[in-house]
Amino acid sequence: MSAPTTITDPWIERLIQSGHLAPGARGLTREAAARQYNEANALTPEDDDYLYTPGQAQATARDALAVIGIDVDPDTRVVLTDGRAGPRAGAYLLNVGQIEFAVEQHRLTTGESLSADALIEALPWE
Repeated sequence: MSAPTTITDPWIERLIQSGHLAPGARGLTREAAARQYNEANALTPEDDDYLYTPGQAQATARDALAVIGIDVDPDTRVVLTDGRAGPRAGAYLLNVGQIEFAVEQHRLTTGESLSADALIEALPWE
């Protein structure tokens, strides 16, 4: 009889392979792995190395975008592009500059500092 196969989350596995997470992160939820990484490195959302899960990055991007009048439905993915920004089928495409501006306006409006670089690193590209 063979040992049971453990299915590893591909997001966690990529971070293990890149050296950001230890192999012990296998089996953790994305949220637990990110929390462990951020706590171990004393990182807060204003740090460039802060680790967002894909879901956390989407929610944070939507919150920041709402401050500048871009309301993205929770069922719509925020995706970065070098091309034309705007709504697409199932996605809202944004340029890096728009995220940077939204994060800065979010800070000015709410007083909460976020790292645009950390958020940009966590968002998918078209």
